[in-house]
Amino acid sequence: MNMTSATRRFGPVMRACLASAVAGVLATLPAGGVHAADTTDTTAQKSPFVTPQHDVDVTYTIYPPHASQMSLKQRMRWSEARMTQRIDPGNTDTYMITDYRAKTLTVIDPDRRIRTIVPAPGAASVDPSRRAEGTWLRTGSATVAGHACTLWQTSDTDQRQSEICYTDDGVMLQVVRDGKVMVQATTIDTAPQDSTTFDVPSGLKEVRAANP
Repeated sequence: MNMTSATRRFGPVMRACLASAVAGVLATLPAGGVHAADTTDTTAQKSPFVTPQHDVDVTYTIYPPHASQMSLKQRMRWSEARMTQRIDPGNTDTYMITDYRAKTLTVIDPDRRIRTIVPAPGAASVDPSRRAEGTWLRTGSATVAGHACTLWQTSDTDQRQSEICYTDDGVMLQVVRDGKVMVQATTIDTAPQDSTTFDVPSGLKEVRAANP
């Protein structure tokens, strides 16, 4: 699911958060989910791993489509044991926790002490042991934030061509569209993540997602 359709579906309570969530693990996955892992040499692989296969903490810079707009920071943390992702956009205190086992995405507004729960987009596609389905073309390699990654050309859910750089263990480091860098990792930490980072705070009022 792309971010524009997601914001329309889930309503205003999520727009500030989802607007900068293009660096989420599944943001640019083509439709069709995943297929079984291939155990042959990685040079022969036809698609990348697109889910981190270990705990990771990545800070991204999100570049706007227009030069007059400011770039944004976004932090993505992943717990391999919990199969849970946390995204903290840099332009708001609101953040998202996606539990892929429970198939829920919880938007948390700590200032207003509320939470909104919706189905997790792409939940069926998140399996660290499987590679992405769809059409992928290996175009080269790069080094982003000091980490090597493989460049893959593919189409996103809007059928727009993108070149995405993934590490061999499924961490997305860069997205390029129309020759312009849209998302780029700036820091990467592979240390084990504190499990409490992915807990939804207690005592929050639950509100329903607004209609488009």
